[in-house]
Amino acid sequence: MNSSEMIHKSQKPETAQSKAFSKSFPEYFSQPFSKLARPVVGGTAINKAVTIAPIAQGLNLYTLQGVAVSRDGFGVPTLDGQLLLIGADGATRSLVDLARADLGIPFAIAEQNGDWIVTVSAYSPLHYLVRVKRDGTYAKIADFSKISGDFGAPFGVVVNGSEYIVTLSTDTVESTGLLLRVSAEGTIAPIATLTEFGNPFGVVMSGGDFVVAQSKGQLVRVSPIGKTSVIVDLKAAGFGIPFMIAAQNSNFYVTTNLGLVVKVDRLGKVQPIVDLLKARYGIPSGIGCSDHDLIVTTNSGYLLKIRDGVTA
Repeated sequence: MNSSEMIHKSQKPETAQSKAFSKSFPEYFSQPFSKLARPVVGGTAINKAVTIAPIAQGLNLYTLQGVAVSRDGFGVPTLDGQLLLIGADGATRSLVDLARADLGIPFAIAEQNGDWIVTVSAYSPLHYLVRVKRDGTYAKIADFSKISGDFGAPFGVVVNGSEYIVTLSTDTVESTGLLLRVSAEGTIAPIATLTEFGNPFGVVMSGGDFVVAQSKGQLVRVSPIGKTSVIVDLKAAGFGIPFMIAAQNSNFYVTTNLGLVVKVDRLGKVQPIVDLLKARYGIPSGIGCSDHDLIVTTNSGYLLKIRDGVTA
């Protein structure tokens, strides 16, 4: 049994997204929570000024599930289909069970005026973009199922005014990727083909462009008309495969499959911040910015607050 299969032992069946992805790319995944020792206190950070503070733990999380920040707290999708709202004090409540609503498992997440915008993957496979309001009511925005096919899935979402920018693989096995624009009415239009760079994961806005984390290791800048350029190749530089990405003050903050959280400036210079695998918090996945803190989820079930001064 490989590590990605062990993560799912005694849990609900895999979604088409997680099943296809873990079987195709087992090297992306780390040891399950039961195999990780307690976190090490001190001596865990690449940047010695860093502090790591758990906000919540024991969460049912999977690699490539995101996190988003709002004034109400932190939106966290879970493997059992919940969308959780977690406060800064760790108080946790479920806004909605999207699996019970027959929509599937939430993965990527963004905040829009107090609402949560999430990509959802079901077992069929079916893939949607869904809006969840503060009171837990929800509505479909768009259906990606015809585009994603049997082995594809959406991985990232960011709000762009009244539109949504979504990364989607049409086949995770063959690593074929698209960057899509979704209107408020649910109309889907392609921006760029990203297959050259593998599967597209997290996405953020940057100066009118979009920056995408790619499975072959690059952070790729995409213009609104689909022109692409590589900012940095994190894998080639030894930092691993980028998963999710956040942006603040012209800098990017990225989680990688080697357990790292790194800062990348607009010119592609990389500054490692922390090694969460060494700290025994697991492989980081979702990432967001909250004032001067980084908010990070890991596949070992942690929601973390990370501070080291480089986000200021």
